[in-house]
Amino acid sequence: MRAPAFLIALAALVVAGLLVLAPAAARADERILAFNSTIEVASDGELTVTETIRVRAEGNQIRRGIFRDIPLVFETAGGRKARAGFDLVSVERDGEEDGYTVNRGGSGVRIYIGREDTFLQPGTYTYTITYRTDRQVRFFETHDEVYWNATGNEWAFPIDRAVARIVLPEGTSVAAHTAYTGPYGASGQDYTSRLEDGGRSVLFATTRPLGPREGLTVVAEMPKGVVAEPTADQELGYFLQDHLGEILGGIGLALVLAYYLWAWWSVGRDPPKGVVFPRFEGPDGISPALSNYVARKGFGDGGWRALSAACLSLAVKGKLVLDDLAGDLTMIRPEGTRGDYAGLPKGEKAIASWLDNRDGSFTVSKANGTSVQKLGNNFRGAIEGENRNRYFKTNRLYLLPGIALSILTIFALLAFGNLSEEQIAIMIPIFMVTFVVVMFAVQIGKAIRRPGGMALRIVFVLVVFSFVTLGHVTASAVLLQLQGEIPPLALIAIGLLAVNFLFYFLISAPTSLGRSAMDEIEGLKMYLQVAEKDRMNMQGAPQMSPSHFETLLPYAVALDVEKPWSKAFEAWLLTAAGAAVAASYAPGWYSGRSFDAHNISGTLGKSVEAMSGTFSSSLPAPKSSSSGGGGGGFSGGGGGGGGGGGW
Repeated sequence: MRAPAFLIALAALVVAGLLVLAPAAARADERILAFNSTIEVASDGELTVTETIRVRAEGNQIRRGIFRDIPLVFETAGGRKARAGFDLVSVERDGEEDGYTVNRGGSGVRIYIGREDTFLQPGTYTYTITYRTDRQVRFFETHDEVYWNATGNEWAFPIDRAVARIVLPEGTSVAAHTAYTGPYGASGQDYTSRLEDGGRSVLFATTRPLGPREGLTVVAEMPKGVVAEPTADQELGYFLQDHLGEILGGIGLALVLAYYLWAWWSVGRDPPKGVVFPRFEGPDGISPALSNYVARKGFGDGGWRALSAACLSLAVKGKLVLDDLAGDLTMIRPEGTRGDYAGLPKGEKAIASWLDNRDGSFTVSKANGTSVQKLGNNFRGAIEGENRNRYFKTNRLYLLPGIALSILTIFALLAFGNLSEEQIAIMIPIFMVTFVVVMFAVQIGKAIRRPGGMALRIVFVLVVFSFVTLGHVTASAVLLQLQGEIPPLALIAIGLLAVNFLFYFLISAPTSLGRSAMDEIEGLKMYLQVAEKDRMNMQGAPQMSPSHFETLLPYAVALDVEKPWSKAFEAWLLTAAGAAVAASYAPGWYSGRSFDAHNISGTLGKSVEAMSGTFSSSLPAPKSSSSGGGGGGFSGGGGGGGGGGGW
């Protein structure tokens, strides 16, 4: 019998222990014990709000104190966004002044109450925040109202009891009143209310505890004229205040566009195009590689096609032998040519000199990628160093003021655009992705080698930009709609991107000499890409021959028309020399197994593509970087609101 008695005693101790621990466990829950808010309405429309918040702190989230978020961007009775004023009057803890910090963001303020180096002991604390705000009274045709989110719907803690009192100016009374409880958008009616002070004020109190992110929103209607409506001058000031970001952004965009138009008119307009007629030889003083550089206004593909054309030009002159164009290309300087650079253009001289310093022979392969890179750098440097600003001017320095103005405008949008932290966090990565994608499109546009030149590149990039912009706007609309606002500032920022990228292309322009050279190069290209039968009908066209074909082949490669030029030669060779002689044709500067005399155009076309590809594919991989009232309201509507938490 002693055993049962012992068990009964043990059970009693366990139950007693649980009864003792249960209140302690309950006390360990951080929460808002009471939230009391008094909203005093002045005749000029200014509200003085006093919030008394009694919390239980256990050192979990509430360690130094609490923070209070107060939104300042709200929706007017007319449905547009507006920004209220805010003036913090006092902050107290347990009836005494306490330290605080106010962080102002695009859409509101956050008040941190407490000190960084002071930690609270577990217990109950009462915080009192008093502030003034304006533009919170809503004006209608038949009445005016205060529609106020007393607690806010973003508190991290439950609220045991919430009380809100709206006090109207003296001499008037509340015409109608209502309230809403629950999470944002809910229309719960878990409250009681009563008129006080002869109807001048109305008191609301919740009848159930509010969970985290639940709140109490109150509405009090008043007769017209109790609060003076804003004058025309005040409305203008409010408009400027509400739309300062858009105004500054629009001015900034207009200034950027005006600057770029001025810069384009001053330095970016192309000289008038001359009369283009077929040319049967290379322009005077312009090598094949230089013709590529001039026609493309730079080395759009890294200069590898121009380098291939220069190597072919050296080979045709007997200064170089090319072995196995379709495989690992080997470049060999013939005996007796080393050190002989007489009459060579700068780019070809750079290649010959570079080879001579390597015993006259070099194989282009992945294993020699670093050396190939140096060869490309030497080659491009030689041509650009001699011809920079001679045939065309990039005018890139003229982009800097436009970029600087754009950056200042973006900063103005962020500083004065009334954007919330969430909206900024959403927009920044979207703009970064847009920037990266469009930069990628720019690089592809620069590498386009089809006929059409600059116009085609601009059209290509603008098409890509349009698709990216459409995706950007769609993503912004979806994501920002989740935040309750789709700011027009996003369109201004997109406009800045579009203007900068457009004038990136338009600002460069050929010089008078460059325009003349481009006309001559276009005339040569016209000749190189016509069929043999059409070439024969050209007045003054020279007789086709292996020598004539090989002399102009480097130009054809440089201008990306080696296939039609080779087909014209192939057709002539079959007609003039017969199939037997044509089958035996092989250029003296080429050594390898892949040349097919029966298909000269196909062989040379593939060989040139392989040659250019071999140069670029042999490069070393880039290194990665280190590391309201009337039933239309809801909980969370109106002015006020926000929430808070512990810190």
